[in-house]
Amino acid sequence: MGTIQHEKFLDRLRGSKCGQWAFANWLGSQGYWVTIPPIKEAPTAAEHKNYRDNGDVFAWKEGGPRLRVEVKTLGIVFTGPRDWPYREVFVASEASVRRAIGDVFAWVSVSDNLAAAAIVEETTSGEWYIRTCPVSNTGNVESNFACPVGLVKFVKL
Repeated sequence: MGTIQHEKFLDRLRGSKCGQWAFANWLGSQGYWVTIPPIKEAPTAAEHKNYRDNGDVFAWKEGGPRLRVEVKTLGIVFTGPRDWPYREVFVASEASVRRAIGDVFAWVSVSDNLAAAAIVEETTSGEWYIRTCPVSNTGNVESNFACPVGLVKFVKL
């Protein structure tokens, strides 16, 4: 990654916190205790592997297991499956899913207006498939795991 691309990545990273807090607030309303770790920014793109996080939000109910949730805020507005603009929900990049599978309870996509979320639980991973396509925010071609919309839980935040 070049310097400009790294700065754009950092801007997206910083902007993602609003979605994490919105989803964490929803989890709290569902009776979960919640922790959101701080962001650690890599000074350069070359150092990014040393700054990977180990989860965006952690949630648990009293006496229950601690659940890791990965959260991203999308640049689209949606309220549920009826106005979801795609035939699938991207989980995350193939590489990041392969690193985290078994450790993550769910991958969550938050609407740009922070009013709704699409929750893809790890239990549906047997139905996921890989889609390779250009990424809208970078232009890079990447392989991502995708989940059929029918397996996704949509919630109002």
